[in-house]
Amino acid sequence: MPNIEDVCKRVKRRVTPDRRLRAAVHAKAEEIRAAVDRECRKADFSAEVRVDGSVAKDTWLPDYADVDVFMRVSSELTKEQLRGVCLPIAERALAPNKIVERFAEHPYVESTVELDANRALRVNVVPCYRVERGQWLSATDRSPYHTEYIQQHLTTIQRDDVRLLKAFLRGIGSYGADIKTGGFSGMLCETLIASHTSFLNVVNEFTSWHESKFIDIENYFHGRGEEIHRVFREPLIVIDPIDRGRNLAAAVRREQLWNFVAASRQLVAKPSLSYFETPKIRPIQVTAYRREMKKRGSALLAVAMGRMNVVVDILWSQLYKTERALLTLLKTNGFTVIKSMSWSNEQSLSVILLELEQTMLPNSKRHLGPPVSRNRESASFLAKHATAKGTLSGPWIEADKWVVQKKREITSAIELFRASLPSGGRAVGVAAEPARSFRKRVEVLSGEGIERLIVQDPNFASALRTFLSGKPTWLD
Repeated sequence: MPNIEDVCKRVKRRVTPDRRLRAAVHAKAEEIRAAVDRECRKADFSAEVRVDGSVAKDTWLPDYADVDVFMRVSSELTKEQLRGVCLPIAERALAPNKIVERFAEHPYVESTVELDANRALRVNVVPCYRVERGQWLSATDRSPYHTEYIQQHLTTIQRDDVRLLKAFLRGIGSYGADIKTGGFSGMLCETLIASHTSFLNVVNEFTSWHESKFIDIENYFHGRGEEIHRVFREPLIVIDPIDRGRNLAAAVRREQLWNFVAASRQLVAKPSLSYFETPKIRPIQVTAYRREMKKRGSALLAVAMGRMNVVVDILWSQLYKTERALLTLLKTNGFTVIKSMSWSNEQSLSVILLELEQTMLPNSKRHLGPPVSRNRESASFLAKHATAKGTLSGPWIEADKWVVQKKREITSAIELFRASLPSGGRAVGVAAEPARSFRKRVEVLSGEGIERLIVQDPNFASALRTFLSGKPTWLD
């Protein structure tokens, strides 16, 4: 078995861009910056246009280079003007490339630009305010200061360690602070390396991580460790080195934090190049799906939705909210959910997968009442249930409590959805865009319906294989 130092050396060589690629990326970044600047001048619009992000900090990965161009504008502009003025300028600068509007605290544009015959770059053009440090008007105002901080605090060797950390996080599925991923941002990776000096130190630190810990590289909360957990409630706390009032790790979901901890332990115990490679998931075939479902004896439902006219980040936010609502609906009606997952091709199809122990429940259920010793509550319980039409048995006394057997109104999970969702499901917590989809059509698939999706969409079939496996791809 290779040792971890040798693994890291081999990965570093692979994830460090060579001189030719570095020159090409920087030339393209400057070309895009100049195009945005030119469009600003044509529109007689004052903006400081600059390249920030991983390219400016030299922490980008050769196969995952993002060019982040920031338009720093007057603080007198409203956020509506940021969108109404800055975004059209960015779109003209990036034409004729396809533009996608994204959303952080306010909208920005994303595009893919050809670098050479074999490579493309993802480009973000982001408006922000030109403000003094600490006088933030939007979240993106910090980005130029982040660039300067990392440029000043990371050595060349440490920049390569950032690449190593990013490759590891990407390999285990935890890289990216977007709503879909809920993982580690680039700036968070850079700050972790700055605070621990190397990739191996970060990994070793997180093998014994617990949520009472925090990272505060600038010692803003020195001697006030208890206060930091009153100010910040997220599972991972890493204080922004340029803003004591901000947690850089606020976007990291709890499961992503612990995925990183568990994978770090596995890497230390069993070093391998595989942790740094993006897994390729083969689409599951219908025959394998049937075999798997027969073996587990559970039931799988897919709640399908059509196209939703929102930017990608809001799409994922609304899918996750709707997934939670459907889980609550099922559980409060007596169904046991084994696990669930949201999936989307981000265009024409979104699906919430729900694996249940069973989709059919008995016709009756046990309903526990108050202790007999509580006179008023007991009287109310008896008045409600003793002669009610839905009471099948009881009420009777069991130990010190009243108990009654009631008839279930709905015994099928599919029927529960069909009864709750045609009106949109807003009353049970469904988000706005999925609710619009449900008002047009409630599509709850099982069996052959899911098999049709497997055949129609290979990406869905790959996601379904991962869902059914239930195991992180990095875990042996």
